[in-house]
Amino acid sequence: MLPSLTFRVRRLPARRLVVGTAGGVLLLASIGASVLASPQTTGDGPREKLLRDRLAPSTWALAVPLSWLEAPVPEVRRGDSVDLIAVRSGDRPLAIPLAADLLVMDVDDRSVIFEVDEDSASAIASAHASSLQLVPLLRSTR
Repeated sequence: MLPSLTFRVRRLPARRLVVGTAGGVLLLASIGASVLASPQTTGDGPREKLLRDRLAPSTWALAVPLSWLEAPVPEVRRGDSVDLIAVRSGDRPLAIPLAADLLVMDVDDRSVIFEVDEDSASAIASAHASSLQLVPLLRSTR
C-alpha cells in the first residue's frame, strides 16, 4: 500500500505546541493590558468637543498665525465673530474685505483658528501670498 493512502492520527510536534501556547499567553496579556490602560470616562461634567466635531458641514478650520496680522487681535473668545480685511501701505495703499463673519474656534498665544468656507480660505491664503497684512475686526454679537 502507498504511504499517501494510509490514515493515521498525526500528533503535533512539541515545538508547535509550545509556540502556540506561548502565542496564546501573549495574546491574552496584550488584551488585558489594553483593557487596563484604556482611559476611564467619567460623567462629571460636559466633555470638551474636539475641533472637528464643532465644525459645521462644508467648512474648514484655518489657523491664522498672529504674525500675519497687522493689528493686534482684540480680546476674542471661542464663538466670537471676526471680519478680516487685507491692507497694503505704501505708494498705492489698498484695503480689501477678505472674509466676513468668521467664527473663532480657538485662540492661543501664536494663532487664531477660524471656521472658514472655501472662498474665505482661498481669499486669506491669496492675501498672505500677495504680501498683504490682515486686519481683524471684532463683530458685535448684540
